[in-house]
Amino acid sequence: MLITQRTARWALLTVALLSLAPLAVRAQGVRVKLPAWPDLILLDTMRSEHPVSAPPEAVYAAVLKIFFELGIPVGNTDNKAGIIGSERFERSRNLAGLPMSRSFSCGESATGPNADSYRLTIVVVAWVTPRAGGGSTLATAMAASGADNAGVSKPPRECASLGRIEEKILDGVTKYAK
Repeated sequence: MLITQRTARWALLTVALLSLAPLAVRAQGVRVKLPAWPDLILLDTMRSEHPVSAPPEAVYAAVLKIFFELGIPVGNTDNKAGIIGSERFERSRNLAGLPMSRSFSCGESATGPNADSYRLTIVVVAWVTPRAGGGSTLATAMAASGADNAGVSKPPRECASLGRIEEKILDGVTKYAK
């Protein structure tokens, strides 16, 4: 049987892709339930990815440090899979030194952005994975649900992340991970 260079390349590519498949499967499946959202939220579909030149171990440690500095509690972590999760936590008025409306959009009312007057239930997840050729990929995703502090009769609202907290996490990783 004659094996051409093209056949050999395809075989190598197939083996490489199959060896990466377990990493892709492990990195998926972070699902959360928040009061305003009718279904489970698959945070993997909301994540934004950024290349980082530091090794995964340094990036993982930097993310833990940044979560602490930003006041984001750490709940579920899996250092083997590179996942750092905040669980669900509640905040009102500000997060990471910013008014809530700078980080989340929950709609508007006559008094201004709802995010500034609501109590938000927030989930933050970060994924750290090795990158081919060295370095890491840092991915982050956030979701929130807002409840009006004025009363329980109003249904909670979905709140979208504006990317500010994710930026602060990336900036901190760039600063701390070496």
